[in-house]
Amino acid sequence: MEAFYDIYCKRDLKDDFFDRFNYEFYGGTPILGINSNVILGHGISNANAIKNMLLLTRDIVESKLSDRIKAVFN
Repeated sequence: MEAFYDIYCKRDLKDDFFDRFNYEFYGGTPILGINSNVILGHGISNANAIKNMLLLTRDIVESKLSDRIKAVFN
C-alpha cells in the first residue's frame, strides 16, 4: 500500500480515504504474537512519524493490548 500511496502522491491526487495510507499518520505497526509490546517503525521515518509511533505505543500499552490478546487465546 505504501507504493500505491507514493504513486498517488506523485500524481498530486487528493482523497481522504487514500490519505489514511500515509505511514506518517501511524508511525508504526504493532507486532503481534509475542509476549510484549513491540512497534515496528518505518526505516525512513521523519520526526512526525516517530512522534505518532510513540503516541501509538502509548495507546497500545494503556489499552493492555498484549494482555487482551493473551486472554482470548487462554
